[in-house]
Amino acid sequence: MAEITRRTMLKIAGGATMSLGFPGRILAVLQDGTLVVADHRVPAEKNLTPGWKAGLIQKGEKEIWAGTALDTIGMPVGGIAAGQLYLCGDGSLGCWEIFNHHEYQNEGPYSYAMRPIPKLVEFGFSIGVGGRIWKLSKSSYHDISFNGTYPVAVVTYRDSACPVETVMNAYSPFIPLNAKDSALPATIFEIAVKNTSNETVDVDLTGFLENACSQSGESHPGTRKRYSRVTTFTGFSCLTHSADESRHEMADERSSPRSEIMISDFEGDTYGNWKVEGEAFGTGPAKGTLPNQNPVTGYIGKGLVNSYFNGDGTTGKLTSPEFTVERDFINFKIGGGNQPGKECINLIVNGKLVRTATGQNDENLLWETWSVTELAGQTAHIEIVDNGTGGWGHINIDQIAQSDRIQSRTDLDARHGNANLDTGTLALALLADGRVESQDQYGFDPPFIGNVRTPRIRLQPNESHSVTYVLSWNFPHHPNGHNYVNYFKDAETVARYVSDHYPRLSRDTKLWRDTYYDSTLPYWLLDRLHMTAGNLATGVTEWRKNGLFWCWEGVVCCSGTCTHVWNYEHSLGRLFPELERNIRGLTDFGVGFDDATGLVGMRSDREYAADGQCGTILKAYREHLVSPDDRFLKQYWPKIKKALQFLITHDGNGDGIIEDAQPNTYDIDFFGANTFVGSLYLGSLRAGEEMAKEMGDNDFANQCGAIFKSGSEATMKRLWNGEYFIQEVDEKKYKQYQYGPGCLADQLFGQGWAHQVGLGYLYPPDKVAKGLQSVWKYNWAPDVAGQNKRWPPQRPFALPGEAGLFTCTWPIGGREQDPVLYRDEVWTGIEYQVAGNMVWEGMVEEGLSICRAIHERYHPSKRNPYNEVECSDHYARALASWGVYLALAGFQYHGPAGRIGFAPRITPNDFKTAFTTAEGWGTFTQKIEDGKQTASIKLAWGKLSVKEFSVETELLAEVAATLGGRKLDATVMRTGRTVTVQLRRPLTLKVGQSMEVRLS
Repeated sequence: MAEITRRTMLKIAGGATMSLGFPGRILAVLQDGTLVVADHRVPAEKNLTPGWKAGLIQKGEKEIWAGTALDTIGMPVGGIAAGQLYLCGDGSLGCWEIFNHHEYQNEGPYSYAMRPIPKLVEFGFSIGVGGRIWKLSKSSYHDISFNGTYPVAVVTYRDSACPVETVMNAYSPFIPLNAKDSALPATIFEIAVKNTSNETVDVDLTGFLENACSQSGESHPGTRKRYSRVTTFTGFSCLTHSADESRHEMADERSSPRSEIMISDFEGDTYGNWKVEGEAFGTGPAKGTLPNQNPVTGYIGKGLVNSYFNGDGTTGKLTSPEFTVERDFINFKIGGGNQPGKECINLIVNGKLVRTATGQNDENLLWETWSVTELAGQTAHIEIVDNGTGGWGHINIDQIAQSDRIQSRTDLDARHGNANLDTGTLALALLADGRVESQDQYGFDPPFIGNVRTPRIRLQPNESHSVTYVLSWNFPHHPNGHNYVNYFKDAETVARYVSDHYPRLSRDTKLWRDTYYDSTLPYWLLDRLHMTAGNLATGVTEWRKNGLFWCWEGVVCCSGTCTHVWNYEHSLGRLFPELERNIRGLTDFGVGFDDATGLVGMRSDREYAADGQCGTILKAYREHLVSPDDRFLKQYWPKIKKALQFLITHDGNGDGIIEDAQPNTYDIDFFGANTFVGSLYLGSLRAGEEMAKEMGDNDFANQCGAIFKSGSEATMKRLWNGEYFIQEVDEKKYKQYQYGPGCLADQLFGQGWAHQVGLGYLYPPDKVAKGLQSVWKYNWAPDVAGQNKRWPPQRPFALPGEAGLFTCTWPIGGREQDPVLYRDEVWTGIEYQVAGNMVWEGMVEEGLSICRAIHERYHPSKRNPYNEVECSDHYARALASWGVYLALAGFQYHGPAGRIGFAPRITPNDFKTAFTTAEGWGTFTQKIEDGKQTASIKLAWGKLSVKEFSVETELLAEVAATLGGRKLDATVMRTGRTVTVQLRRPLTLKVGQSMEVRLS
C-alpha cells in the first residue's frame, strides 16, 4: 500500500472512528510497520443515569460518616508545614508524623488501597460518669459520627448506657491569608458534654498524652531519660513532655582489642540454628537483590538477611541462639525500611529489650554499632523483626559480630548525623483551671502517660458544658529547621499562644468554614474541592527556619517544589498567596534560577522542564494578580522576563511552537509540536505580554503578542485533527514515550490557566470546546475496567467498577508499543485540571461528573477521603481542585488594578459562593428573577479594594451600584455579556460591608 503518515491517517479517519469496526481491527499498516488500530475501550456514550446527573448540582444533604466508614478517615489536623497528624474517624489521632520523620507510602496497589491508620502514640480523652469510663474512640463507643467540614471536624459520641452525649470539634487554625497562624504546630479540641438523662450527673473529663519524645532514644534504654513539666495558672493547665538529647556516647576502643566473635555472617544456604518465623525471611539468606526490589548494596560476601521475600507484604522474625556478651561492641550492617519497632534488629538481655536499630528507607547497608560494655557477661540473643507491610516494609541485615572495635565511624555519622530528630517537646493544655497528673523524671520503659483533668462537671438534665484542650508540639531538629521555632521555644509556648489568641483563632477558622459552606454549591462538591487543602498540613510541605516555603510532590516523594507538578496546584495560590510568592521569590527566582540563561530549575536545580518553565511564568502572573499592589511584579519582572526569553530560545524559529526536547511531568521528553507544552507556552506568552504592558516594556509586550499570534495560528494548521489536538513528531526518530495521534487529557492545560488568570482564548473558542468534548468522549470512562483490561495501567489509581479519566487514549489508532508514560493511569490532578477547563467552557455536567467520580473513589468505605494519592500520599497535583471552584464562579481578580468579577457557570439564577482576594475574603451572591439581576460581594474577613466590579448578564439593562444602600458614583461598560461597573472613586470594603450591583 502507499505510504500513510500519521497525519494522513488522521485525515482519513477523521471523526468516523466508531464506524470502523470492532476494537482491535487493523485500520492500516504504516511504512515503518506500525499497526494503526482502533483498540479503544472507552465508551463514547457514558449512559449516566438521570439520578446521577441531577445529583451533580443538587444541594443535597451533608455527608456524615459512621460505622465502618470511620476506619479509613484521616483528616490532617496539624498546621501547614508543621508535620503530619490525622484526626481519625472516631476522633482519635493517628499518623503521628510530627517528629521530623515521614513515611513514604509507595505508589500503586498499596497506596491506592484501604489502609489502616497507625496510632503509635497514646493520646485522647475520656469521660467518667457513674463510676464508668468511656474513651472518646471506637474502643468505648459504638455510636460515633464524623462530620468533616475541612478544616473543622465534628465527632459525636452517643451510647445507650451513657447519660452524656459528647461532641468534639477538632481543628488546627486555618485562616486564609493568615499563613503564620495557619501553620501552628497545634490542634484544638473543643469538647462539649450534654446530660441527656432526667437526673443530675457528674462528669470527669480527662485528656491523656504519652511522652513520645525521642522515640529513637529507646535504642539505648537506661542511658537517656524522659521528663514531664507541669505549668498551671488561672485558666491554663499544661503538661509538657520532653527527653534528653542524644549525646552519641560510645565507649572508648581498647588499645589492645580482643579478637572478633562472629555471631552470623549469613553466608550459608540456611539460617542454621536461628529460629525462623513467618514468610518474610524465606528459608535461608538472600543472595543479594530479590525480584522487584531496588538494587541492594553494601552487604559483604554473597548472602544477607533480606526480608523482601515475596515483597513488602510479608512479615516474620529471626531469632538467634543465646550468647554471652563478651566484647565492648556489637557491629552489624543494616538497611531497608525505617520503621522503628516494625522493621528492626533488637538485642534482648534477660528477656528485656536493651538495644534496637532500624533502616533508613535505603537498600544500601551501612555499619551500625551498639556499645554493650555495661552488659558484659550477661546472656543475650538477637531478634530481626519484619512486622511492617507496605512501602519499605522490609529489613536488610548482615555481618553481626562482637568486637572491641567500632567498625565504621563514617557509617555511624551517616546513620546518626542527627540523632535528635525526634527530640523536642510535646504538650497537652487545658484552657481552664484543671489538675495535671504527672511524673518529673522517668525512663523509656514502660511508656509514661500523663493526664490533664478538668474539675468535676455537674450537669443538670439537658445542661451542657464545654472545655477546650490544645495539643501542641515543637521538634526543632529538622535538618532544615522549622519556621515555627522562630516564634516558639517549646510546645508549652505554642499552647500559651493558642490560649492567648484562642477567641480569634477559633472565630476566624470557623468563619472561613462557615463562609465556604454557606454556598449554593452541592455539599459533596464543597467537601471534595476543599478536602485536598489538607495536603498543605502534611509531610508534603516544609516551612523552613530560614523562611523558605518548600514542597515535595507527595509525602517525602520527589523533592524540590517541582515546577511541573506544582503547575496544577491552585489552592495554595488562592488561599495563602504569600506562600506562593515565597516560592516564586526564594525558589523559582531564587535558588532555582540561573541568572545567566533564565532557566528555572525543575527541582530548585539546573534541570529543565518545559512545562514547568512555562508554568512558572503563569504562576508569577497569578501571584501578581493576587497581590494588593504591583511590588511583586516590579521586584521580579527582570527574572520573569528572562525566564520567558529562555522559552523563546527553545522556540528556535520564533513561530510560537516549541519543537525541541521537552522534559515534562510525565517523566519523559516530548519531541515535536504538541499542545500540552504548546498551550502552556502560549499562555506564558500572553501572561508575559500583559506583565510587560504593566511594566511599560512595550517592545517585549509586542514581541510576546506576535509570537503568540503566530503560535496559535500555526497550531491550528498543524495539530488540529478535526476533533482534538495531536502531537506532531518524527515517528522514525522518536518512537518511545510520545503520543502522536493520541487524545491527551492535558492537551489544553494552558487554556485552563488562561481562563483562570483572565488571558482569554489561546485557540479559537469552538476548537477549545470541541477538544474538551473529545477528551470527555475518549478519555473518561464510567468504568475503567474495559480499557484497563486491554491496556493495564502501570499503577492503578482507579479500580474496576470505578470511573476515571485516562491520561491518554488512541481512539483512532496509532498507539506505539511504548507511548507516553503513565498513559493508562488516572490522576486526580489531571482530572481536576480538565474538569475546571470544561466548566469554563460551560461543560458543567461533564466537569462535575469527573469530580463526582473522584469523590466516589475516595469515599471512606474504600479509602481515606482526605488522601488523594499518586506517587506517595497527599499528592500535590490534587490541589488543582481549587481551579474547579474558581471556574464554577467564573471568578476573575486583579488585585493591583482593583478589579473583581464573577460569571457563575452553575445555577446562575441563584448562586452563592466564597471568594478570596489579596487581603480579604467573603461571599459573592447572585439572584436573577422577574427580569432583575442582583449581584453582591460581602466581606467577611480583612479588606478589599475595589475599582471595578464585573458580572455576566443577559439583560440589556439599567445598572445601579450601592454600598450599604448608598448609591455609588460609577460608569458602566458592556463587552459582550459582561457588564463592568467602574467606580469613579475606588473604595475599600471592610468586614461586614457589601457592594451590590442591580441590573434591570
